[in-house]
Amino acid sequence: MGYFFSTVFIKVAGISIIIFILLDMLWLAFIARSLYFRQMSHLALVENGRIVFNLPVGILAQAIIATGLAVFVSLAIMADNRLVSAVIMGAFAGFVLYCTYDLTNLSFVKGYPVLISMVDIAWGTLQGMLAGIYVFYLTHYFGAAF
Repeated sequence: MGYFFSTVFIKVAGISIIIFILLDMLWLAFIARSLYFRQMSHLALVENGRIVFNLPVGILAQAIIATGLAVFVSLAIMADNRLVSAVIMGAFAGFVLYCTYDLTNLSFVKGYPVLISMVDIAWGTLQGMLAGIYVFYLTHYFGAAF
């Protein structure tokens, strides 16, 4: 467990947070923007035809998710130091994290779109897979020995 307090992990997690946030911003601001607007604008603050995000809270949530993914992927690397293991663990962790959020919303938020839940869970799973790749390579780049 000492690894998670090491400078190597802090570097891996820090860079992972940046990559995760950039990918999520790309997703939300460009790739899926119109879908989220069509499906979610009735639940969101809208100004000038765009959903307004609470950026500090969003970035905090993304940083927590990215750190969690870095931990789960690192555990997979410790157990089986192969890229495929890191990617599988990342995908599974992303799936679980995004299912927790989306299925909870479906359980009590009136009008929460099922389509958004399905798309968001798929996106979270992909984000986790990608985290498996970059955490694996960052871990090796910074010289962690397992």
